[in-house]
Amino acid sequence: MSKKGIDSESKILLIESLKKLKSDEFIDFLESLMSSTEIKNISRRTMAAKLLLEYNTYEDVELLMGMSPGTINKIHFKTKGSPAFRKLFTKKD
Repeated sequence: MSKKGIDSESKILLIESLKKLKSDEFIDFLESLMSSTEIKNISRRTMAAKLLLEYNTYEDVELLMGMSPGTINKIHFKTKGSPAFRKLFTKKD
């Protein structure tokens, strides 16, 4: 099987595995597979996406998170149209 096929199969496996987890199992799952640095990086990117959805500027996020404008831009464009991020981080009235 080619790398692309393995990558696609791996992504599907990850998604299906995450769907099966109960909330108390999720942290254990992440900590079993990822280093503390990887978890920290995903956490920081999640926070940056939340800040951007709350209409903070790139400069605000750069100062708060210590991220480069390039990283912030990537996060913005990958998450701005995401219904999942909007659902998670949009304030309810």
